[in-house]
Amino acid sequence: MAVIGIDLGTTNSLAAIWRNGGVEIIPNALDEKLTPSVVSVSSKGELIVGRAAQNRLVSHPDVTVSQFKRLMGTNEKINLAGQSFLPEELSALILRQLKQDAEAWLGEEISEAIISVPAYFNDNQRRATIAAATIAGLHTERLINEPTAAAIAYGIHETEDEAQLVIVDLGGGTLDISILEKFDDLLEVHACSGDNFLGGEDFTRAVSTGLCHKYEITFVELSAQEKSLLIRQCNQAKEALSGTSHVQFELQLQNRLVAMTISREELINWTAPLMERFNTPLQRAIRDAKLKQDQVSDVILVGGASRMTTVKNHVGRIFGRIPSCTLDPDQVVVMGVSIVAALKHKQSDLQETVLTDVCPFSLGINTVQEFQSGIQSGFYNVIIQRNTVIPVSRVKTYSTIADKQTSMTFSIYQGENRLVKNNILLGKMAISVPSAPAGEETVDIRFTYNVNGILEVTAKVISTGQEKTMILQNSVNQLSETEIQQSLEKIAEYKIHPRENARNLAVLSEAECMYSEFLDERRNEIEHLIYQFEYAIEGQDPATIKSVREQVRQRLNEIKSDLVF
Repeated sequence: MAVIGIDLGTTNSLAAIWRNGGVEIIPNALDEKLTPSVVSVSSKGELIVGRAAQNRLVSHPDVTVSQFKRLMGTNEKINLAGQSFLPEELSALILRQLKQDAEAWLGEEISEAIISVPAYFNDNQRRATIAAATIAGLHTERLINEPTAAAIAYGIHETEDEAQLVIVDLGGGTLDISILEKFDDLLEVHACSGDNFLGGEDFTRAVSTGLCHKYEITFVELSAQEKSLLIRQCNQAKEALSGTSHVQFELQLQNRLVAMTISREELINWTAPLMERFNTPLQRAIRDAKLKQDQVSDVILVGGASRMTTVKNHVGRIFGRIPSCTLDPDQVVVMGVSIVAALKHKQSDLQETVLTDVCPFSLGINTVQEFQSGIQSGFYNVIIQRNTVIPVSRVKTYSTIADKQTSMTFSIYQGENRLVKNNILLGKMAISVPSAPAGEETVDIRFTYNVNGILEVTAKVISTGQEKTMILQNSVNQLSETEIQQSLEKIAEYKIHPRENARNLAVLSEAECMYSEFLDERRNEIEHLIYQFEYAIEGQDPATIKSVREQVRQRLNEIKSDLVF
C-alpha cells in the first residue's frame, strides 16, 4: 500500500509520492498541485476546502477561515457558521482532502502518510498534527521537519558529496532555519531555529498596514469583506513587486473608490521590522552550529514567501552569496517528505540515506533554589539541551526538599528561559517516595526524545526501584483518545462538497470574489457570467457544464488581468 508525503502548510498544502524513480506531485480535483489551506461552509451546510474556500475569503469571510495552522497545539476554537472547530479539526479537513485526491489519482486506498512540520514546532504542536492526521483517517508514524525535508530533496538531486547547507524556509506562517552537513549518504542536522509567527502572511499584513496609513484608511472600521479584499490585493501586490518597481490597483472601500500605488521601496520600508525579526533565529542557529561563513557550501531558500526579492537580498547580504532556489520553493518540502516515505519502505530505486535531526527546544523541569530568604520555586533545570541530536535519552537526579515528604511532582517544560513561567508547560507527573529526612530520597528523571519530536518521561525512585513512565498523555492542550473520536464523529456529520463539483465550485467562488472587487460594467458582466454558469449547472448536462465553465473561466482571467497593472 502506498505511503504519501504531505506538506501541511499555513497557506497551501500538497501531497507527493515517490514512483518510477522520482517524485510525483499529486494533483487535486482542479489539476492543481497546491491546495489552499482554507475551509468554508456553504449555505447548505457543506464544507468547502481548498481553492473554492480561498475565493470565499472575500465573498463570504464570516464563514471562511485560513491560517489555523498557527493555532495548532492551543485550546483556541474557531467559530464557523455557528459551529466551533478546533485547529486540529480544520487541519484534518485539509489532510482528508489531500488523502481523497491522492486516492482518486493513484486509484488505491491511502491510509498512511509522513507529514512535515516546522522545525520550530513544539511538542504540543507536533502532537496536534498527529491528532489531525488521525481525525483525517491517516496513520502517521513519522513527522519530519520542513527544512530537513527540503535538504533531503536537494541532497538527493543536486548537492555534492560533502556540503554544509543552510536551509532558510519562509512559508506562509512560519520561519525555519536549519544547518545541515551532508557527507556521502549521511545527512546530519547540526542546529535549527525559527519563528512560528513570521511568514508571508505577516509580510502581507505589513503591506496592508502601510497602505492604510498612506491613504488614511482605518483598517478596523472596514467591513469583513473589505478587509479580506484589501488583504487579497496586498498579497497580489507583494508578489508582483518581486518583478516590477511598482503596482497600481483600485479598491472600493467605505463607499469610495481608492486608487492605490505601492512601490518596491515602500514594501521594503514597511516590512523592515519583519526582516529584523528574521535575524534573531538565523544568528542563533549559526551560533549553535558553531558555523563560520567560509564553511557554508550553499544557502537554500524554501517556502513560497522566499520568492520575495527583499528576502533573497537580505539572506544574500548575510552570507555574501546568492542563495540557491533551483527547486520550486512551494514543492521542495513535499518532495523531501515523499523521499523519506520511500526510504522508510525501502524503495529499491532510491539510494539509502541516513538522516539525523535535532531537538529544536531545550527540555527540562521545574525546580527550586535556596536563597537567604528561603526556598523559591519556578526555576528551569534543563535535561536535554536544544539542538541535541535525536533520538536522545538523558537522565538527571533530584532529591526531596522537605522532611517526611511522601511524593515528588515534576512539571515538564519546553523553552529557553531560566524561569518556567516563560516556557511552555508540556505536562506533569507525580511519584510516591518513602518518608525520610529532606534530601535523603532521590529520583532519577529520564527524558527520551524521538525522531517525531515526542517526549517520553520516566521517573525512578532510587531507594525502592519504583518507576513511572508517561508520554505526556496529560500534556496541556493535547486531545485525548476520546476527544479525537468525538472529532471524527463530528467531522463525519458534515457533508463535504462532492469531488465532481469541485471544478464548478472553484469557478463560481472565483466569480463571486471578483464580483466583490469590481464595479460598474465589469461587475455587471461578472454577474451575467455567474448567472450563465449557474443556468448551465441547473441543466445537469456534463458537456454543456464543461463548455460554459471553460468560457466563464477564460473570461474571468481576462477581466482579472485588469485588477493589478
